[in-house]
Amino acid sequence: MKDMAILEKWYGMQDHLGFATGFKKFSDVMQKFKEPVDPSMLNFMIYNIKTKIPVGFINGYLRDVNRHSVLWISIFIIDPDYQNMGYGTHALYKLLDFVQSKYGTVACIAAVSTENKRGLSFWEKAGFSHDPELEQSLHLLGTSEAAIMKKILK
Repeated sequence: MKDMAILEKWYGMQDHLGFATGFKKFSDVMQKFKEPVDPSMLNFMIYNIKTKIPVGFINGYLRDVNRHSVLWISIFIIDPDYQNMGYGTHALYKLLDFVQSKYGTVACIAAVSTENKRGLSFWEKAGFSHDPELEQSLHLLGTSEAAIMKKILK
């Protein structure tokens, strides 16, 4: 599949996209795609509408929290050649509209490395804010390098 080759290329760009990929190996991610389909998993390739070229990828999953649907975004990649052009923002808003209308999703959460200043800025500009309670839970589990960004959907 042509899109998988693009995704593999992005995973190889650790200097530019390491934070977005969680510094995971592409082979580990590919294994997830080979597993049986999980209906709560959402994968979206982002395309330039004019050129039909893939410019990004979003992976997330829906979870039930107190009988409410919550979207957790685990991978959010925009090709470095297409960053700061609105592709990520547009794709995020389209995804949020989709999950809200289709699943009644009430919130979206993304974990971001505290070292990823550009990533934190992106999520803040998109209306997300730190969730100290979830961050504290991670700290108790021994993970202190992640900021948990959360947005309540209306």
